[in-house]
Amino acid sequence: MRARAAAVILVPTLLLLGLAAAGCGQATPEQAVYKFLGAVQSQDRNAMRSCVNPEALRKAEEGSGEIARQWDELCRRYFVEPVNWRLVFDGVRLESTYLDSDRALVRLAGGRCELYNLREGTWAATGEIDFATKDFVPLYVVARDGKWYLEALDVYVIFGLENAARG
Repeated sequence: MRARAAAVILVPTLLLLGLAAAGCGQATPEQAVYKFLGAVQSQDRNAMRSCVNPEALRKAEEGSGEIARQWDELCRRYFVEPVNWRLVFDGVRLESTYLDSDRALVRLAGGRCELYNLREGTWAATGEIDFATKDFVPLYVVARDGKWYLEALDVYVIFGLENAARG
């Protein structure tokens, strides 16, 4: 009986914590990008999503037509099918340009990203980006209610990183 009562309390508490974590932006644009890259490296989908503007995610998930098809395809590729990719970041340095008080562009100005793919049970390096020598599209970051979020959708940033690493 006590276990059942504990479950009745624990399950709603965990759900509320999960909802509270969704959309938890960061104090600065740089923190939002660093948190996002760390989440990509650890393949933590919930942490990735928490770095993205909740309104942009909602629009993508409710979209229709070609955009919805692309969104579904990329989500399946990176999060539903067996994970066969890994991005590892090292020494990433950021440079920010504030467009105004609520918008900024964050550029990956230094460090590296290595792409690994799973092949026959072994992780093999399949590409890399040296951010000091190769420009990657700056990440557009916005402030909402005093917190900073990526405006770019998580799966599109991962797709862009993978393509840039392949060269």
